[in-house]
Amino acid sequence: MTRGVAAGIVIIGLACAVARGGGPARAEESAAGASHDAVLERLRQAVTWLAAPEREGRGPGTPGIDAAADWIAAQFAEIGLAAPGAGEAFQPFAMTLDAKLGPASANTLELVGPPTADGGATVVPLVLGRDFTPLAAGGSGRFELPLVFAGYGITAPAEHYDDYAPLADGGVAKGAALVLLRQEPQKNDPHGAFEGNQTSQHAALARKVANASEHEAGAVVFCDDSAETDSLMPFTRAGEGSDRRTMPVLHLRRAVLDDVVTRSLGRDLATIQKGIDDTLTPASAALSGWRIRGRVAIERVETQGRNVMAVIPGRGAPAADDHAAIDPRETVVLGAHYDHLGFGGVNSAAPGVHAVHHGADDNASGTALLVEVARRLVARGPLPRTVLLVAFSGEERGLLGSAHYVANPAVPIADTVAMVNLDMVGRLDAEKLIVHGTGTSVGFDELVDRLAAAAGLTTAKEPGGFGPSDHSSFYAKKVPVLHLFTGSHADYHRPTDTADKINYDGMVRLAGLVTDVVAELASGPRPDYREVASTMFARGGGDRPYFGSIPDFGKPGGGYAISGVAKDSPAANGGLQGGDVIVRLGESAITGLDDFDSALRKHKGGERVPVVVRRGGADVTLEVLLGQPK
Repeated sequence: MTRGVAAGIVIIGLACAVARGGGPARAEESAAGASHDAVLERLRQAVTWLAAPEREGRGPGTPGIDAAADWIAAQFAEIGLAAPGAGEAFQPFAMTLDAKLGPASANTLELVGPPTADGGATVVPLVLGRDFTPLAAGGSGRFELPLVFAGYGITAPAEHYDDYAPLADGGVAKGAALVLLRQEPQKNDPHGAFEGNQTSQHAALARKVANASEHEAGAVVFCDDSAETDSLMPFTRAGEGSDRRTMPVLHLRRAVLDDVVTRSLGRDLATIQKGIDDTLTPASAALSGWRIRGRVAIERVETQGRNVMAVIPGRGAPAADDHAAIDPRETVVLGAHYDHLGFGGVNSAAPGVHAVHHGADDNASGTALLVEVARRLVARGPLPRTVLLVAFSGEERGLLGSAHYVANPAVPIADTVAMVNLDMVGRLDAEKLIVHGTGTSVGFDELVDRLAAAAGLTTAKEPGGFGPSDHSSFYAKKVPVLHLFTGSHADYHRPTDTADKINYDGMVRLAGLVTDVVAELASGPRPDYREVASTMFARGGGDRPYFGSIPDFGKPGGGYAISGVAKDSPAANGGLQGGDVIVRLGESAITGLDDFDSALRKHKGGERVPVVVRRGGADVTLEVLLGQPK
């Protein structure tokens, strides 16, 4: 399960336990030709293999994830399933793995100052690795831009501080290379506006880059806030934001920039910083006559992700009392993501730890259950509707695999009647199952309650169809969805999510339940799509106004692309819709999700703000009444 797609999730489980029993799950085991214990062992072996150290955490670009994809395809073939369409089991798509600094000859920089007394040019050549380094947060290319000192690069309405205010007249920041100090004002004052040495959100490098982007800067040039710590950051520092930026982001030695600031403004950086700390008054100003020019080369390392697909063809059905005739082309999608975090990284809940993140529950459990349910459905015999099985990759990078699938579906979206998602289904506890999407079709509440009770389970239900897993991509395309989830835990996104902690008996019972759910969806009346307000958004935390947009991570760059909006949200009421690309919020230019998040925090709930979206090749201006933080 990926982090931060729509909102934080807090689940309140129902506390009554129901005795385990036989029912549909036991009957299905017999139909599949295996006892409860044999199925349990089959699931144990599958999860253990997928979560083994040799799979390298199934991280994108590793041999381990390739082996997992091949394993899933082999399992489908062993069951007797064919690939859909032209018979290709793998659906490839590109994803960015990493960023590497190009050769030194392609990363050059110099400062150009005012003409000398004899009419010559003032040129200060800089050395890569000694005087400057590019940062992976930025883009590549040649540039020559005027230099502007923009203080700490902070806009903080609540603290009544804005480094950009002195630059507002004439749009001085626009198209300039902004020199930004790290950290924040009064950092050594525990009673200061920015919480002293506690480091507020405004100190984050990503926030400063986003704020500069909102002010339409041409580049960002960081320098240390102290001469005592004047060392260069590693290339990868601040390089893992969600936005793919085109503007260069650099870190220069303070000593180099201090000389430029002193010659231009008549005061050194230490004096300027003391003035800001003493008065909390910004001192931003153009560094007249000074420019920065050079070239940055960052190589984006890409890999090919692969969704793995198989199909159980439908047989169709004549009209019945409770439903019209069923066309076998109508399809129920059953999906689970098989990728995980590899050796950690930005999404790990154990930051700084380089170790295999096994991902037994997230989501070897869902992958193993996907294969087991496929086996049961085949044993049950052809259903009226087709069932398409998809193991998604790229989920942990922002639902990339499912976003690619819905943009390039093996079955037309118009023929996709429902999607059932299995993500983190290996820790069933106290007979409680969490089901998302129960409000996305009129009959889903009854269906879930009835089949869960037959399996001896109670449910905690979330009606909304948007959430931090692959079902969200389908709901954005107006497909009814159900997402089964056994709950979060202390091992989530940590190396400790291992196969020995899985409740395999619970997985056997869920295999029977999921089989019954899919079979009913593939046999009864076509589920209708319902747009429903999600209570998950209301339970989300945060200090920013509520907006209600759903990111589309499959369309990075050029603005903040959204796949949909929550029902009755400020975004929906303001007229935004799936497919829009937000390019401006209030006075802030938006190039991606990081910019949008930063810009939103500059406003308060209850404010009306203009929002410019790119829709159908044209810019459309809307007005959104922001909601109160939840």
